[in-house]
Amino acid sequence: MNKKEHKHYETTFIVDSIFEDDRVDSIVNKYSNFFKKNEGEVLKTEKWGRRKLAYSIKKKGAGSYVSIEFTCDPSVIAKLERAYHLDDDILRFLTVSFDKKTLEDRNAYLIKKEQILREREAAAQQQSAEADKAAEAKQ
Repeated sequence: MNKKEHKHYETTFIVDSIFEDDRVDSIVNKYSNFFKKNEGEVLKTEKWGRRKLAYSIKKKGAGSYVSIEFTCDPSVIAKLERAYHLDDDILRFLTVSFDKKTLEDRNAYLIKKEQILREREAAAQQQSAEADKAAEAKQ
């Protein structure tokens, strides 16, 4: 498959909360390997942790959320969703594709967010340093 045929996707799924973290990790690895076997590339994996569900799903009140950002051929998505349907450990899933404009906007947002966080961190360090100097001056 040619790299130009690959599209950018993000899939988010909810794993049953009764599983320990190592079991959730094995499920994440299972789907990461799925993308690699189908000539896809995993860009980012995020585990959001256990959260209470807004409503019961399969009589479960909580679940572990996982998000995987990847690129692959569009034909792989049908295989992925079939695998989700057959996997009893997955309570719900959602897969979305990104177009060029959405990716550009998202990347610009992430860059801006990172810059703001760095500025806040620098301001906090400066404020802490000033407080330390003031405390030393009082002594």
